[in-house]
Amino acid sequence: MFADFDPLDLKPGQMLSDWRIVRRIGRGGYAVVYEVEKNGQRFALKVACQTERSIDPKQTDARARREAACLQQLNHRYIIRMLGQGRWPDARSGFHYIVLDFVDGYTLARWVERTHPTPHEVVVLFLKLFDALENVHAKNVLHRDLSLRNIMVTKGGDPVIIDFGAADYATAEELTDGPLPPGTPRNRSPEAQSFWDENRLKHGARYAFKATDDIFALGANLYDVLTDPTPERTEERPVLNSMLLVPPTPLRKTKGRVPAELSAYAMKLIHRDLEVRPATAKDARRLLADLERYEGADWREIPIHPASSQLPPEPPEAEPLPVEARQPEGPQEPFPSHPLPVQVWPADAAPVPSPVQVASADAAPVPSAAARAPVQHSPRRARLRPVFLGALALSVFAAVLVASLLHTSAQPERPSVARSTPADQFPASSPLAEKPTSRPERLASPLAIQKEASPSVKLPDNSPTLTNGVPDPQQVQRVSARRAVIKKCTALVASVAWLEAGCTGVQTRPDPEPCPEGALKAMHELGWSVGYEFPGPGILLDVTKGTYEEAREQPDAVWKDGPVTGALIRAEGKAPAGMRVDGHLWTTGDRIYGRYVRAHLPGGRTAPICLELANSGELGTPLEEGSKPGAPVAVKVSGTAAVKRWR
Repeated sequence: MFADFDPLDLKPGQMLSDWRIVRRIGRGGYAVVYEVEKNGQRFALKVACQTERSIDPKQTDARARREAACLQQLNHRYIIRMLGQGRWPDARSGFHYIVLDFVDGYTLARWVERTHPTPHEVVVLFLKLFDALENVHAKNVLHRDLSLRNIMVTKGGDPVIIDFGAADYATAEELTDGPLPPGTPRNRSPEAQSFWDENRLKHGARYAFKATDDIFALGANLYDVLTDPTPERTEERPVLNSMLLVPPTPLRKTKGRVPAELSAYAMKLIHRDLEVRPATAKDARRLLADLERYEGADWREIPIHPASSQLPPEPPEAEPLPVEARQPEGPQEPFPSHPLPVQVWPADAAPVPSPVQVASADAAPVPSAAARAPVQHSPRRARLRPVFLGALALSVFAAVLVASLLHTSAQPERPSVARSTPADQFPASSPLAEKPTSRPERLASPLAIQKEASPSVKLPDNSPTLTNGVPDPQQVQRVSARRAVIKKCTALVASVAWLEAGCTGVQTRPDPEPCPEGALKAMHELGWSVGYEFPGPGILLDVTKGTYEEAREQPDAVWKDGPVTGALIRAEGKAPAGMRVDGHLWTTGDRIYGRYVRAHLPGGRTAPICLELANSGELGTPLEEGSKPGAPVAVKVSGTAAVKRWR
């Protein structure tokens, strides 16, 4: 339903001021975009109004005025041109609109798919883009959302930077409510991502966006163009802005089809060290100009991506169809009906689809029937298992050896722990209560779960997250001590130092045990099918790792053992999308294992559950490329199973 949502509901043939509506092109965070006609010429008309993506409708008009102010300062052949602005239907209080050139072409991602560019063609295109970006920065304007969707390529082969809805200029008023300005999470610079990781929960924290952030974003686009034959259609792409993980080079990703010099240049643009990256767009353009002179078939004749990896040719273009008649392209995902409140994005956080797309350009995504399928993982991950299984086998051997050396008939006494007085057992200071993101929002769905606080409902005793709803000081101390040993031993896997450190067997996940009766009853009332043969709800493992939309852009994260608060990515039975679930992760084995034992229900109530990470019938979620001892990498979104017994 989202693809057809139009708050203005203007139909082809209707008039908006002096412009006749031809079709609706798309909609985004604060605007709806139409193709319009006047005096036989085509234009793009962007109307600021509250859409289904609007988070802060009060800022809608202010954002439209700021976009117009940015465009008024710019005049460059490779930047979208604003031709006029006004208000409709009332000249004083109506919707603010801007009129733009209509560019007949494709998004940058579609250009790659349709033209099969050579390295030289990519170099020429990005030289023009850096020339345009140099002009933008010279006017003290920052685009802040240079993405594959916000760069068009005309049918003549020239790029055009569009959509300045997230742009900013030197004297503009502050409109951003969160730590980071709106934009595409994948294209954030490493320094911006680090700021977000450290300040996402700090009220009033603001990142100072710089020209180098725009340069990184353009470098991220170059990386995707060089490494992916179907940019934006690929579900899993390497993280580009991590301070820990380095993505594979374009030379390696394409098995040598990207020349080494161009590959090195692309990696320089997205380098984590600011001193390595070009400081200005002019510097980036100058370095790239040296590559334009390269001759040879590998530069000017051989496409970067083989024909077998490209899409089949599209049929000849016909008359433009209404948006409602066009079919969505690529893998589709629904928008969560209850957005996750980790970060309150500004109204224009979701990129506005291009105001200059032709009829064949990307249509807005709509929910598909396949979206409810269990989370699947790429076969490439299976290749990683022997490596980690080998490390695990070695660690088990070391554990058995040290246990045989240190075994004695007398077991050491467990140090006594003085039980705190009731005043010291403050529930508000538990690991879950400390996190602002652990507090559930009030949800509208009325769901009655009886006896959710009954003392007869027993949550798993071995969960460090909960002990019948109240942290147990002895449990917390034991878990902290064990966690310290695990961290130390994990770092010493496959080394002689393992024995010297006195590391015994590290528990990679808790022992199997039955699910409490109260949890089974609660899951039944939620309408969940219980058992490993029934795929459970898809889950965002940890809400502090970002939103579901961000997880689609950057699917992987580095994990560690400990308490965690996740969220359902879509409605499941009577449980709404975004419902929070508390649990625990275990990350020291060959996979990431997780158990979620408490659900935050509508109205602020809680109920016990037994929800276990599982994918394609296999327990846990696999490790990804780049995993290291003590720093496992895995996806942020996983499948689950509602279970009668923990495996």
